[in-house]
Amino acid sequence: MKLILVPIDFSDATPGVIDLARQLAKALDAEIHLIHVKELSAPTAPGTLGYGPAGMPELAPMSGVPVFDPMPQPLDEGQKSKLAQWQREITQSGIKVTLHEPTGAVAEEILNQADVLNADLIVMGTHGHGAMYTLLVGSVTKGVLKHSARPVLLVPAPRS
Repeated sequence: MKLILVPIDFSDATPGVIDLARQLAKALDAEIHLIHVKELSAPTAPGTLGYGPAGMPELAPMSGVPVFDPMPQPLDEGQKSKLAQWQREITQSGIKVTLHEPTGAVAEEILNQADVLNADLIVMGTHGHGAMYTLLVGSVTKGVLKHSARPVLLVPAPRS
């Protein structure tokens, strides 16, 4: 095992994911590839409710809501700083680390990057949201698990 892909989303699970990935990489003499996907989102038109950009784009033409071109979500300064800090910490552990910041659908981009890099393992966090949340919002973790041809190690978020 020489290459570990670690998706980063700045959630409460992320520090634990990075720590476990660092331990694995150190023990296996592997390199870490961090990936933060800049998710595409459509700006919501003022005063619109219900369909379209709010969750069901295929119904937007029927609802009268204008369809907007998606835009990547920019990182704020705190997130940029946190990414740089994590890279430094991993590097200081004597592990080679590379950061990838593709734009697109999160699960799809994680899987694409895993294929491009020929990753041996994907280490990612799970938030423990309930079934209703997953049904309404979806789950990146679920998408990666369902479609990955590579092993995926899930790290639970700390209990609050």
